[in-house]
Amino acid sequence: MKKRILYAAIIIVVGIALAIGLSATLSVSKYGIIKGKITDELSGDPIKGVRIRVDGKSTILYHSKYYQFTGIPPGKQNIEVFPPPGWVKFTKTIKVKPGENEVNISLKGDKIPDLTKIICFTESKKRGIIVEIRYVDSKGVGITEFPRLPVKIEVVLWERIGEEDNYVKGNKLFEGTIEHFWDSDAYLAKNKGILSWSEIPIKFEDKKRGIMEIRIHLEQGDFKDTADDVSLFPEGEEE
Repeated sequence: MKKRILYAAIIIVVGIALAIGLSATLSVSKYGIIKGKITDELSGDPIKGVRIRVDGKSTILYHSKYYQFTGIPPGKQNIEVFPPPGWVKFTKTIKVKPGENEVNISLKGDKIPDLTKIICFTESKKRGIIVEIRYVDSKGVGITEFPRLPVKIEVVLWERIGEEDNYVKGNKLFEGTIEHFWDSDAYLAKNKGILSWSEIPIKFEDKKRGIMEIRIHLEQGDFKDTADDVSLFPEGEEE
């Protein structure tokens, strides 16, 4: 008799648990999940400090490009994205269905915030002379968070006659536009350019130094800097 009562009790408990589980599943299935990634339009990089809001819920992304919201009622919902300075705010209305809804967002870059000047460095590698471009704000601090924007890089390269602290410009070796590329892993110098050795009439064995004037052209203005100790031969290990 006791065993029958025990078995009956177990069956009732299991039945209640299954019913609760089924009810929760049905309840969850009534709602939607909105997920996806938020990236810079041109670089595909994550944007540090971007905030996204849906149905009164919000989150901030710092080290990831991926976001997710759960328990979103089906129907029309507004997705609002508030980026840090430099990117354009994004708003989109979507129709949420029960289950997963993937929405990937690319934010358009607008400008480099508080850009006042550039500082440039060069590295001479096997591929050519790498030009590193760093953005500096009005306080003299390097800007670390900024969008990728269309950039045109023009350089003039001269042979240097004399030492770094006492020199004159020698023969002009190159003048023109160089290839621009983006380095996502760099902290400050994400914008870089490369001048191929094939463009420079120089002999590596002479171990000469050069002077390079760098000009960059952005929609928000033109900026320039000079590197006066450019190695006119490959140095160090290739990146």
